[in-house]
Amino acid sequence: MPSVLPGVSTHDCLFCRVHDLPTPRLAWHDRPLIRNDGVGVVIPAIGALVPGYVLVSPALHKSSVQELPGHVAERFIAFLIAVIDEVEAIFGPSTVFEHGSCRSEERRRSACITHCHIHIVPGTFSFDSLGLPVRAYREMSDLLSAPTEERTDGYLMYREPGGPVCYAPDAGVSQYFRRQIARTLGCEEEWDYALFPHWPNVHATQAGLSRSTLTTTNSYQIAGVPNAADLH
Repeated sequence: MPSVLPGVSTHDCLFCRVHDLPTPRLAWHDRPLIRNDGVGVVIPAIGALVPGYVLVSPALHKSSVQELPGHVAERFIAFLIAVIDEVEAIFGPSTVFEHGSCRSEERRRSACITHCHIHIVPGTFSFDSLGLPVRAYREMSDLLSAPTEERTDGYLMYREPGGPVCYAPDAGVSQYFRRQIARTLGCEEEWDYALFPHWPNVHATQAGLSRSTLTTTNSYQIAGVPNAADLH
């Protein structure tokens, strides 16, 4: 199932390349750790401020989880929840967040890549102290109930360990949550993944998830998440 929309080149989008190209053609740090063909993929995060930091992306190229069509979003969120459980089993309680993009290119956004992706970061980083005007949801799937008019606008979403899913307007600050994580860890100047890739933590993430009970090489099946072949 191709993930690229008309007018979007595979070569222009990191996550489309990850979904569509054979693993040997990808850079070592972009090779999938967990994959469910036609649903989602997990890769290590460059700029991993801690070991176990991963990015989870849907197969379909959309700018945010909220912009995914309903049935696609449901399958992706089921996949995401399974991945969160797996990361936490290996690396401990984790913070989950999304810098949800919007389609208006002239607006400043917290997201740096227009193909939506969720960050899973082991640890707690006091996001509540940021004072965002949040709307709280009980479950990740509740995000799909957000008003339709908000679904193509920029937003911020996070869930700290044991807390609710929090949703707020986009702050318009690049890598907004990563800045807070870096502050909390005492490396405030190292929030930019491009300048501080933290390769040792990337290697540690790959090593940890090589023990995954899911899979590191092929698609897999979990309850409620059909493979692409089952959707036709």
